[in-house]
Amino acid sequence: RHELESDIEPFKGLLLGLFFITVGAGIDLGDFLREPFTILGLAFGLSGSNLAVVACCASVPSASNGYVLARQMGGDASLLAQILTWQTILAVITMPAFITFAG
Repeated sequence: RHELESDIEPFKGLLLGLFFITVGAGIDLGDFLREPFTILGLAFGLSGSNLAVVACCASVPSASNGYVLARQMGGDASLLAQILTWQTILAVITMPAFITFAG
């Protein structure tokens, strides 16, 4: 076994590249472009309402108590306030769009 591994070692990079080219040639992006959320959900083992719940939870902004911690511990509280504001704005825009396209 060790002898075989040492014989293959110089070709490892070449074989790995050949593997990825072969796998990439078999990918049909048409299905992914037609149903991107469904394909991604199935890739993670989610479908239907489970996928919708995970998407909603993932798009909710981070905890606002982080601002209090940053302020109390001498962190950049104004930067964190801006980040939380932008996250909330983007969540308000993207959540309905995701729910519309996923359903």
